[in-house]
Amino acid sequence: MTTFVCQSEFSTSSQNLFSFHEQPEGFETLIGLTKGVEIIQRPTSLEIGQTAIFRVPILPFVKVKWIARHVDYVKGSSFTDTQVEGPFQIFKHLHRIESLENGNSILSDIIHVRFFLWPITKWFVLFALKKQFKERHLATSKFLNCDSKLLFCGYSGSVIN
Repeated sequence: MTTFVCQSEFSTSSQNLFSFHEQPEGFETLIGLTKGVEIIQRPTSLEIGQTAIFRVPILPFVKVKWIARHVDYVKGSSFTDTQVEGPFQIFKHLHRIESLENGNSILSDIIHVRFFLWPITKWFVLFALKKQFKERHLATSKFLNCDSKLLFCGYSGSVIN
């Protein structure tokens, strides 16, 4: 298993940043960035047990069902979803939001991931994750009308080395 991290600083409060993720518009904004995704079921909140079901493209003209369930929730600071069924062998996604002393906040997307034929595919997955999460952080800052600064986006050095 490998850990992917994408972390950005936002010029808004952690409350605003967390609230974005709780709103249906936040879900729609982020999911809408991935072309070809069909939403079968939306979660009604970020709380434990909520489930999202999608059909996601993995190759041209090939889609698979992806079921993700929320398994951890700390109001105002974090939530975690994990793949129950889908294209990955392992996909567990922690969304962590922290306050900074200057009033800004940091969003960390931390994903424990493994795909089939991992030694070969981990570089293809890295490219896709980096592209997707950079876009997600930019879309979040645009929605919140604030600045953001990418701090890190890639596999965790402690895991990959």
